[in-house]
Amino acid sequence: MIFASVRAEWFKLVRRPASWVSIGLLLAFAVGIGYLVTYLVATHPPPIQGGAPDFAALRTDLYPASLVKKAMDNASTLDGIFALILGVLVQGSEYAWQTVKTAQTQLPGRVAITLGRLIALALFILLTVLALYAADSLAAYLIALADGKSTAPPSAIDIFKGIGAEWLIFEFMAMLGFGLATLFRQSAMAIGLGLAYALVIESLVFGLLGSLSDSFKQVHDWFPIASAGHLQQSFGQVSSIVGVTVVSPGEVNTTGAVLVLAVWVAGLATISSALVRLRDTT
Repeated sequence: MIFASVRAEWFKLVRRPASWVSIGLLLAFAVGIGYLVTYLVATHPPPIQGGAPDFAALRTDLYPASLVKKAMDNASTLDGIFALILGVLVQGSEYAWQTVKTAQTQLPGRVAITLGRLIALALFILLTVLALYAADSLAAYLIALADGKSTAPPSAIDIFKGIGAEWLIFEFMAMLGFGLATLFRQSAMAIGLGLAYALVIESLVFGLLGSLSDSFKQVHDWFPIASAGHLQQSFGQVSSIVGVTVVSPGEVNTTGAVLVLAVWVAGLATISSALVRLRDTT
């Protein structure tokens, strides 16, 4: 029953134009700004007085050896927004199309449908991450080739870890969108609140509270955006012309960050399933 639900949800997901538009925009942003624009700026640095970025480091970080940390650079912020949008669309569109009542009364069951949707979404997020690494790899290879530098990529284990970490961060962002869309039964408010939380609310609240006491900084480590930022930083930082700082540099507990994100993903999935199971379909 679950397998049939996963297959049906995957069938819908891969045939939805919005899914591929989201991936296309993510790749365009990652390659267009992260590599092409950055390379042009590093190659032809503008005259900046005071506080100028390290253009040599900016250029070096575009080569294949920095593939993983470059791909992870905005995973918990700007890149993760596209995963959040995917999560919202997967669930929110069902309410917009008014197909929820029909599906829940005629198909295998509410929980089976929801689990199938969540699994299909997780697989699509993995596909998104793989596409991102493939596009970044190609861009880094071409830039290194043009500069006559080494095209040797990071070790396979580092790439594997990077893909796993990025998938976990993207999966949380997608589950955040999915959960908000389930709660509000629409896409617009879910996207708005999701963006606000991911980019502003958590960092702003704990930034203010952290100035009062170090205890709040320890509490912040149990929240998802901070944990995603810590996991992102564990792969190193690159010079960038665009990005959003989530957490301050410091000692990173990678295992703790992974566990916190996994708990949040599982919790959001459970809450979403419970909401679908318990409340009225109308």
